[in-house]
Amino acid sequence: MTEYPKRKPFLIPIEGYRHMSRSLIRFCGVDELGIVPLLYPLYIGNLDTCQYHDVPLTMMELSEDGFWSVIGPWARPYHTELQMHRSMLGLLSNIQKDLTIQRTRDAVRQFRVLIGNLETRFEAAYDCEITDPRTQYNRCWSRLTVRDSEPLTIFKSPCLREARAQHH
Repeated sequence: MTEYPKRKPFLIPIEGYRHMSRSLIRFCGVDELGIVPLLYPLYIGNLDTCQYHDVPLTMMELSEDGFWSVIGPWARPYHTELQMHRSMLGLLSNIQKDLTIQRTRDAVRQFRVLIGNLETRFEAAYDCEITDPRTQYNRCWSRLTVRDSEPLTIFKSPCLREARAQHH
């Protein structure tokens, strides 16, 4: 699994969890009822990590119900598995596991399993690793929010034609 270098953590904006919640359903098969028990501890872990590293908090801590009420409505999933994978790793890179409570550590472990499953399904479907240079992986942002400039396809143009030819 790809790891990012250690750096000062980034406070994940709540809007990013909206994309992540719908994408967990779309790409990882997480049941809608399983979203908050998985994402809320990761949200708390991100807040705890940022507080420990003196990152200014730009939002107040929400309760589980408050968290769901903010991320539930108007959520759209990521366009591709690449965005999903990159965002999942981006979230984990902003949580220092040893600073968190047990519930967050359990959610981190579960999240890592989902990442591994996503990688396995991608390799089986496209016959390459998700980080393969033929994919658009490096053009995706390692944050939960999506930039307008991110690609809407998995492969770069010449590789896209090859992938389509292999699967038809």
